[in-house]
Amino acid sequence: MKNNQRAQALVGKKGAWKGLNYTRERFGIIRKIIAHVTVDSWDNVPHVSFTYEPDVTEFIAEYRALKEKHLPEANITLNTLLLKAIVEALKAAPHLNAYLKYNKQSSRGSIDTIEEINISIPSKVDEDTTVTVNLKNANKKSLVEINDFATDIRRRAKKTNFDELYYRLAFDQSMDELKEFKPILVFRRLFAGRIGRDKVHPLKGEKKRDYYAIPETERLTLEDVRRGTLVVTNIGSIMREVDLKVNLLEIIPPQILAIALCPLIEVPRVVKSEEGSKAEIRKVLPICIAFDHRAYDFVALEPFVSKLEEIFASPKVIRSW
Repeated sequence: MKNNQRAQALVGKKGAWKGLNYTRERFGIIRKIIAHVTVDSWDNVPHVSFTYEPDVTEFIAEYRALKEKHLPEANITLNTLLLKAIVEALKAAPHLNAYLKYNKQSSRGSIDTIEEINISIPSKVDEDTTVTVNLKNANKKSLVEINDFATDIRRRAKKTNFDELYYRLAFDQSMDELKEFKPILVFRRLFAGRIGRDKVHPLKGEKKRDYYAIPETERLTLEDVRRGTLVVTNIGSIMREVDLKVNLLEIIPPQILAIALCPLIEVPRVVKSEEGSKAEIRKVLPICIAFDHRAYDFVALEPFVSKLEEIFASPKVIRSW
């Protein structure tokens, strides 16, 4: 079991637990942060989501040709290529790369369109740890540079103390919330984090000095895990052999867009050509797209989806990326 130091064998004494034998594993700091931001999402964001299912048969064929003939030394992953496709689609719909501010009491709101496309990417760095890293300035990176970023994240993760990193991240976010006049929320969180059985233990003394003596080029830093301008998660990279679709996912405030890439599937589809129409088995990539309905209506997604359609229909464009 993960995190054995937080696991406790118990026997239930009351309620639904009465008479049951169970193991309780208390949240570590990464799980606490995830729980906080997702609850904040569902409490405050009116979600709208849909599943887009493009035919990517030619796109996958072009990807394989890219790896074998054009960039064999780069070892480009399909995840990297899909991230680049999303970046190109966002360039056609820049209004979706934005932060939203909204006051429920006054109904006043604003949308800040952001020039930098910073993608928050959940990334599994070892058997027990998944962290969300920030691919900064993705709109200025080539396909190879995006691929190199993912490789470098895994390298630097090996020397990263994640409890220390996320403690500093939580403290940093709490200070931001304090500036937004949320003192009671911040006080409760800081109190829970430093008192009682669930308290966090940041590095101290010699251990702290030794850790921060590691160059930032060799470990993950706060800049690597700060919140981006949207989230893109690749479920297909985790469950490649499972036929599943994501129908809804969290939008992390103040972002207004979240995307989940699902496993590739093969389905029968009618293919039209000059010779007529015929049924074929085609490769399809289900993509769940969720957006904040306070910011936009469905029509705002049209240029984004249209650009993806264009890329998947004419995939030779990836050679210029």
